[in-house]
Amino acid sequence: MNFLAHCALAEEASYLWGVEKIQNQGLLAGAVLADFSKGRINTHWPDELQAGVRLHRRIDAVSNRHPSIRKSCQRFPTPLRRFAPIFVDILGDYYLSLNWQEYAKETLSTFTPRCYRAISQYQGHSPQQSHSFLAYMSDTDLLGRYHEWNTVERALLFSLKRLGKDELGHDVLTASLDVAGAAADDFHDYYQDFRHQINHWSNLLNAK
Repeated sequence: MNFLAHCALAEEASYLWGVEKIQNQGLLAGAVLADFSKGRINTHWPDELQAGVRLHRRIDAVSNRHPSIRKSCQRFPTPLRRFAPIFVDILGDYYLSLNWQEYAKETLSTFTPRCYRAISQYQGHSPQQSHSFLAYMSDTDLLGRYHEWNTVERALLFSLKRLGKDELGHDVLTASLDVAGAAADDFHDYYQDFRHQINHWSNLLNAK
């Protein structure tokens, strides 16, 4: 799952678990900040943020072995499949953004500012090197623009740069465009499954 999907699932968890506002903020912040946190969760962090990171990691663990995500990965050419899970995550935000009202009660334009406020509230707990990206996310409303294909392309190229695989850029952009139509059904399958599973994960609020 990529940023928008993690935030949307955190919001879904907040509703299903009946949490207070501060816990909702921690879940939304953890949906993004968890990407910049590795290893054991810092026990000095606010409890609500720790829960958000736990939820993020649970979603990632489930997504790594989900049959529909694997199916999407298999749609990519063999030479690209090693990194296909990253590309599928980004495409997931594209599909979610395009079909937002099918999955959410709130409009995307009112949801994303709440995410940025939550991230800003807790970003002091994330590494300093993440702050410029978090500022870019908020300043450009990145979460609100994944329905634009050029946003998807920039995210794909940025992921390749982080991997040191810039030379794959043309092939990845071409392949992603080729599989985008067929992989939309895969997204619906796995995203709906995650929404159902979250209802059973409320123990993440208090796990240590």
